[in-house]
Amino acid sequence: MKKICPSISELQAFDATARHLSFTKAGLELFVTQGAVSRHIANLEAYLGVALFIRQNNAISLTEDGQHYLKHVRSALHTLSDATQRFTLHRQQQETINISVPPTLATHFLLPLLADFYRQHPGTVVNFVPYEHSHNFMDNADLDMAIQFGEGEWPGSLSVYLTGKETCVLCTPDHARRHGLHDIDRYAGVTLLQHAKVPLAWVHWFQDHKLPFATAHLGPRFDQYSLIIEAARLGYGVGLVPRCLTAAALASGGLISPLPSAQLAKQGYFLCIKKDKADTRAVRMFASWLTGLKLV
Repeated sequence: MKKICPSISELQAFDATARHLSFTKAGLELFVTQGAVSRHIANLEAYLGVALFIRQNNAISLTEDGQHYLKHVRSALHTLSDATQRFTLHRQQQETINISVPPTLATHFLLPLLADFYRQHPGTVVNFVPYEHSHNFMDNADLDMAIQFGEGEWPGSLSVYLTGKETCVLCTPDHARRHGLHDIDRYAGVTLLQHAKVPLAWVHWFQDHKLPFATAHLGPRFDQYSLIIEAARLGYGVGLVPRCLTAAALASGGLISPLPSAQLAKQGYFLCIKKDKADTRAVRMFASWLTGLKLV
């Protein structure tokens, strides 16, 4: 059965030869031999039943039929190229995730896990956009999802708890020894490192342990848990940090948690998905992966 149209290779060879008026230069452009281009043109002419080029004295030129056919071929090739580019761009956009994550959580928690996601979904790109700790952070048009610290309610988003409510006390071994911090009653007399965005963390901790909390909100303030961890490492005081951020600090031996039992805080890290992005394939894949992990 006769094929219904010439092959793409034949049409590309015709287009390139018409532009260069040379089989050799057309072959260089298409990364094929001069003979391959010549065969493609011959097959095309045989299929159409007309001559497309005049071959004379080692030179070629388009026939009138060739000039007429070239207009349609170039239009068709442009349509195919444009459709392919649009589809590729759509796929790239579909497989791209723009996420906002608190810097400390990104460094100590998400980035070490991300290799597993890329192994499962090698065609997906995760972009980290600047983090905003605000109630209406979902107004950011560049955002698909975010990880936020709080109690789980933010406008314009679907949220699911991930980790972070389990907290632990951090200080140096020397600090714990000098201040007797294995005894919970001794915490009222030490410097408490405060998180500026979670100002009541120590207050709630003191309340839960039935300790006087009138001064529990006092102490130097930091806007990131990574700074609290570093300040504790330098012996400036005692930090109260989500356990999910402490693995490296505790493993190094530079810091310890003098109280063995973890404390459950009121706030934690939640994955927040923009409602209008919830059905996007890449967003669904990432959310399914992250919420499916066994997190502490």
